[in-house]
Amino acid sequence: MKWEHLVEEEVELPNGEPITLFAFAFRQKKNNKRTGGKEMFLPLRRQLSDALAPLPRDTGHVLVNAYGNPFSEKSLTGMMAHWTKQADIPAGYTLHGLRHSFGNWLAENGATARQIQEAMGHSSQREADRYLKKANRKRLVSDAFLIGEDKESRREAARRRAGFRIIE
Repeated sequence: MKWEHLVEEEVELPNGEPITLFAFAFRQKKNNKRTGGKEMFLPLRRQLSDALAPLPRDTGHVLVNAYGNPFSEKSLTGMMAHWTKQADIPAGYTLHGLRHSFGNWLAENGATARQIQEAMGHSSQREADRYLKKANRKRLVSDAFLIGEDKESRREAARRRAGFRIIE
């Protein structure tokens, strides 16, 4: 990812309200030879914007190694393992895992299949549907659990009320 991909754009929200966003706008490398790659527009969350703020902008690439060169895919994967170890994060957390977590986060926060597809750069909704299926399963089980909890609470309240009598 290069600093030149970081753009500031005004986007119109569905309610017609304009909002100014900082985002990375770039062409995805995946499927580049077959389809030319997909155009991506990924707005920065506040946390990422804050993390990028102190980084120098004269390096060309956003993440560079100790020699000032961009990371290769392989070396970035190795650095991810190193950084997670430094942060006392258990082994096994990967860049692909972060991507998967992003898809889950979108689904759990109400994104549609089309929104997930676009944000993740998938060419079909089939992949996005996997995230939604998992999120919906969580919601269904949680709803069923809460229904049971609510019903049980009402039963207990009714039993407590049944134990009282008005004496005149």
